[in-house]
Amino acid sequence: MNEINFFDRMGILLFWGSDSSFVDHLAYRLTDPLVWVPVFLMLFYIVLHNHGNRRERLVCIAAVCVVMALSAGVCNLIVKPLVCRVRPCNVPELREMFHVVKGYAENNYSFFSSHSANYTALATFFILMVRHRIMTAVMVCLALVNMWTRLYLGQHYLSDICVGMMWGVISGYIGWQVYKKYSHQEHQKTDSAPTGFLLQDIYLTALVFVATILFVILVR
Repeated sequence: MNEINFFDRMGILLFWGSDSSFVDHLAYRLTDPLVWVPVFLMLFYIVLHNHGNRRERLVCIAAVCVVMALSAGVCNLIVKPLVCRVRPCNVPELREMFHVVKGYAENNYSFFSSHSANYTALATFFILMVRHRIMTAVMVCLALVNMWTRLYLGQHYLSDICVGMMWGVISGYIGWQVYKKYSHQEHQKTDSAPTGFLLQDIYLTALVFVATILFVILVR
């Protein structure tokens, strides 16, 4: 552990594991992308329901594809194979010192975190596109929860998470610029955010997010 820089050492000491089986369960379940499928479907519904014609929907979907291709592609296909940083949960010295929850240890590389990049990229795109405080809160929480799970489970160092977050913001912003350039979305007149997205859809997204968290907490 002496070979790890101070920043990452502090991240390990602060975030990796606990003595609580409940928190272990929470982190283990929440790190699984399948748990978030209801939220992803809700975001897809927002795209379909709040764009008035086929062209606008396709533009938005294409922009999201750009976002995810940048965030995941650069991370998994370029940076990780070049850096080849071993995940902390796969470092023998660290495995002896810290608890590996349910033996969960992915075998691919650590730097930088694709979870952090992908969720931050998605959050950045929807925050910029919708521009409503409720949607902002939901997307920020979605990204932060997933970053926390990666640290808690020992899948990443803190620097992996921070660099992933920065690349996610860049990827999401580029995707939003693509959307802004090619979209000619007309704003709704009533019951909508300033950008035209229906408030009922924004509130429903928040409800689905909270319901997902509660489901994971209550169903073990």
